[in-house]
Amino acid sequence: MPAYLSSSTKEAKNSQSLVGRQNASKPHGLRGMLKNPYVFLTCVFVSLGCMMYGYDQGVMSPILVMENFMNKFPGLMGSTIQGWLVAALELGAWAGALFNGWLSDVISRKYSMMVAVLVFTLGTGLQSGAQSPAYFFAGRIIGGFGIGMFSMVIPLYQAEIAPPELRGSLVSLQQLSITIGTTVAFWLDFGFSYVGGNKCKPEGITNPYTSTGSYNYEQNHGHPCTGQTDVAWRVPLALQLVPAWTLFFGLFFFPFSPRWLMLKHREDEARTALSKLRRLDPNDPLLSAELLEIKAAVMFDEQTTAELIGEGGILAPWKALFAPNMFKRVFLGSAMMVFQQFTGINAVLYYAPQIFESFGFSSTTTELLATGVTGILQVTFTLPAVLYLDKFGRKTFLIVGAAGMFICHVIVASVEGVYEDQWNKGEHLAVTQGWVAIVFIWLFAVNFAYSWGPVTWVLAQEIFPASMRSRGVSIVASTNWMFNFVIGLTTKDMLGSMKYGTYIFFAIFSAGGGFFIWKFFPETKDKTLEELDVFFGGDMGSIASKDRERMQRIYEELGLANASDISDLKLEEKAIHEE
Repeated sequence: MPAYLSSSTKEAKNSQSLVGRQNASKPHGLRGMLKNPYVFLTCVFVSLGCMMYGYDQGVMSPILVMENFMNKFPGLMGSTIQGWLVAALELGAWAGALFNGWLSDVISRKYSMMVAVLVFTLGTGLQSGAQSPAYFFAGRIIGGFGIGMFSMVIPLYQAEIAPPELRGSLVSLQQLSITIGTTVAFWLDFGFSYVGGNKCKPEGITNPYTSTGSYNYEQNHGHPCTGQTDVAWRVPLALQLVPAWTLFFGLFFFPFSPRWLMLKHREDEARTALSKLRRLDPNDPLLSAELLEIKAAVMFDEQTTAELIGEGGILAPWKALFAPNMFKRVFLGSAMMVFQQFTGINAVLYYAPQIFESFGFSSTTTELLATGVTGILQVTFTLPAVLYLDKFGRKTFLIVGAAGMFICHVIVASVEGVYEDQWNKGEHLAVTQGWVAIVFIWLFAVNFAYSWGPVTWVLAQEIFPASMRSRGVSIVASTNWMFNFVIGLTTKDMLGSMKYGTYIFFAIFSAGGGFFIWKFFPETKDKTLEELDVFFGGDMGSIASKDRERMQRIYEELGLANASDISDLKLEEKAIHEE
């Protein structure tokens, strides 16, 4: 019986992969990353693409309340049109994630990231130089297409180059970079909002404000600002290009994914790339074992795919994602992303200034400062996932995080339900209670940061076999973006019509997500990607006999069939060589 099928797969110490068993006792978290500096720094660097995703999430909400921007684009101030403006990026990202599922297989994970930079540059240029709402919308959609490409391929690349004991931590760098990008955007917006002054001061207008104290953009449009300048919002938008082009040129110096190279039958290059990533001699037994396990999974998937195409045509590999053995993975991954979006995190990130204003804080400075603190907390509390995810496991982080978010939403809903009328008077009433609501919004962001932010993307990479991974991840990522689009489009109206009921809605989904993970997801830490192909396929009885026979033949062909540890593999390889 091949090693990949023997007995229990419940614990890392019983891992059925040679590499999984060997690496389970190695250092995890920060110690493990320091002992693997090359792969660690590679994953950190490619996370610049995720930083742009976070930056674009954070940059828009403060801009929407800048007086110069309101004066320039009064047609973008309605709640519905702002919902579409925010959601346009997600719609583009949905298409980009799907497209890159194909492109990253054809031209490599590495080159598809470079294409994403070019697309993102065009979108950013249209936004930062926009002279009309049409330019802005076009830039949001095109820039979103590039971000969707990043969101699909960066965690895929990170997962494929990471050793199993560090995969969770290294893929979690994606979420850390997103939160860093969001925070940098908030504070850059805050700083640049003072260029020329933080008030527009429209030329020829004596009183630029309405009776309630809000900026009267309809009256002031056409009167150029003598205070705050266009630089306040154009430069923060344009600065996204700095990390984008840093990533573009840096990618020339980083390796291709060994798994992608094996998929393209470039085995010598795969060995060289893996040797560089693991800092092991190309002939080291442990490296040979990992390479053979990758090769076995690729051979199995290629033979299966060839059979599918022979029986069902060129679209059969996509149809195979919806076969019983694979549909479970697609469903689990997609449903997980739906729950992630309905925790309400992007509602907070997109409309934080408006949310804090609803708690009785009318000062734009106070709103932006409160929003910036949200970003700092997210960065800080994403670190536990990076450091400890591979120690405590995916399910623990997700379930604890879901419980924390549920509690925070319920408290915010309760406070707003009681004090909303006082806040709406605009007379600075119930200020202490307003700060209580803000604090629990911060705590909600904290609970998301260490759990549903990074961990869902880790799981998305772990549930698909090599030949199906890019297509499967593209469907999961596009599901995330589609429901991200729904949140961006509806949140502004929900906050206006449902009031505190919005937080009850998100609380229900937070609790539901925790139950979903507890009930349906297995623990995946310390498993190799190849082992998880079997792990998610089910038990012995659910795997077709021809698949078992095919993998048995491949393992026997590669000398893995009877190996219980690395020394056995070494002996078998020697025997095969002698024969």
